[in-house]
Amino acid sequence: MKRLLALLLAAAVLLGGCRSLPPETTQPETTAPIEITQPVTEPTEPTVPQIRIPMRSLAVHYIDVGHADCILLECENSFALIDGGNAEDGPAIVKYLQDQGVQRLNLVVATHPHEDHYGGLATVLKTFSADKFWGSGFTFTNSYIDAFLRQVDKQGEELITPQIGHKFYLGSAVITVLGPLRTDYEDTNDTSLVLMVQYGDTKFLFTGDMERIAETDLINSGVDLKADVLKVGHHGSGSSTSYLFLRNVMPTYGVISLSADNEYGHPHDAPMSRLRDADVEVYRTDTMGTVIAVSDGHNIQFTWTNPYGKPWNVQ
Repeated sequence: MKRLLALLLAAAVLLGGCRSLPPETTQPETTAPIEITQPVTEPTEPTVPQIRIPMRSLAVHYIDVGHADCILLECENSFALIDGGNAEDGPAIVKYLQDQGVQRLNLVVATHPHEDHYGGLATVLKTFSADKFWGSGFTFTNSYIDAFLRQVDKQGEELITPQIGHKFYLGSAVITVLGPLRTDYEDTNDTSLVLMVQYGDTKFLFTGDMERIAETDLINSGVDLKADVLKVGHHGSGSSTSYLFLRNVMPTYGVISLSADNEYGHPHDAPMSRLRDADVEVYRTDTMGTVIAVSDGHNIQFTWTNPYGKPWNVQ
């Protein structure tokens, strides 16, 4: 797939793709620009990109929630939320969703039971109803999990653990469950739900905090991991994103969700070196703010909130 780099002050995307046909059969028919307005001075707090998302497209919002994960998928007026940051991020996530015109969520995913992935979901669900809820299978409880599960119950739904290969149709995008392959991992990070989202010819891989053991299990299973965009595992930790995994995914782009000067030292040098060796163009929320990737089914284009940030490893 042809690599495209979005400049902040002007960009154009092909308008195509998202319609009622399966994604492998969708083809763009017309073109229209993405309209982007960026601040001319350095922002003092995270802002929402002023961007018009074409109706016939898949937009993936990697929301800047500090050292946590929160991803909004939108396609054809359908919305899915993958993770919900920490508990204190809930109000900001609600506002972001409202600014995007979200009225109801079609799917909510909690990839694994760590607070920086599901902590804000209870607050989100006080404002938004959802059709389906996925989790990797909670084996313990705490106040954050209890609050989340209470909101799910209030909506008359239940948190289910989807089976490997299960598909969910978000507009014309297809979300497929790839992992975890086992339920007995010692590290909770390896129990993360792994999702492949395909729209037309483009693919986005979401790995939660999956680490090397689960990465190796996925590779050995023979599943097709090839993706255009990789949500880099575990905020850029050295325990994720192995060389072998990268060789199987072969991403053109990577996105890391993290905070600046975090206590863990993320992103670690080793995975960044591996991403550089694999010629992956990396987008980081700590330096770029909220990152949005828009696919027309053939090409992917990026924009972000901090006009002073730029992709890493751009030659």
